[in-house]
Amino acid sequence: MNLLKYRLAQLVSSAQRAKPEYDLHRRVLMYHSINQSSNSASDSSSDTYSISEWNFAAHVDLLAEHCDSLNSKIVSLDSASKSGVTITFDDGYRDTLTVAAKILDAKKLPFTVFVTSQNITSGNSNYLSQSQLIELSKIPGVTIGSHGHSHTHLAELSSLEVHNELRQSKEWLEQTIQKTVTTLSYPHGSFNAEVVRLAADTGYKFAATSKWGVYQVGTRPLEIPRIDVWGPDTKRTLQQKLCGKWNWMAGFI
Repeated sequence: MNLLKYRLAQLVSSAQRAKPEYDLHRRVLMYHSINQSSNSASDSSSDTYSISEWNFAAHVDLLAEHCDSLNSKIVSLDSASKSGVTITFDDGYRDTLTVAAKILDAKKLPFTVFVTSQNITSGNSNYLSQSQLIELSKIPGVTIGSHGHSHTHLAELSSLEVHNELRQSKEWLEQTIQKTVTTLSYPHGSFNAEVVRLAADTGYKFAATSKWGVYQVGTRPLEIPRIDVWGPDTKRTLQQKLCGKWNWMAGFI
């Protein structure tokens, strides 16, 4: 989404009514990367999925302010809680450890990081190294999940290829962090009924999608919708998303 479309979306969302029912369901936030070079709310990265450290810290302040409320409590993805907010990160960027984890841990807020194993072993400095992944996994409240082995569109693969992608990632992660991995985020949001079946067969119990929406009673645990968080999102924008004013986006994502 370019900046012009984002500004138009902001205008549409500001005119929407809040949805009180949103508070009764789980809202799962989807973050990606934190941009340390941006240091104010007005800084807008050209990367939709890279949020400034300043904006992210403001988001965490907002979440921490309301986390004592039952409907706004911060819970892990695999929690049995029907309401509250869950914080997730896709891809396994290095700044998840060096920036996000420090801010979240200071507030004692749990979060889930979905890691693409091939990113970790690639040597690309944008992503966590193997030692950094282990360090991240040891922080209290952190759950490490799979984001596939090679970050490919799973719905476009054969059943055997999907099985290998999911199994290889799960086994590598478990061997690396010495913990059981039961959570998954579908790379590119790409999945279908066969991918879901294979995810269950491989041992995953919870999977996050890229579909916009809330995690409510009746939602299949391997098809959990999320709320997209984008680079320009301020504290006010996050509040709007949490109360359902951006829910109209569900028809477009």
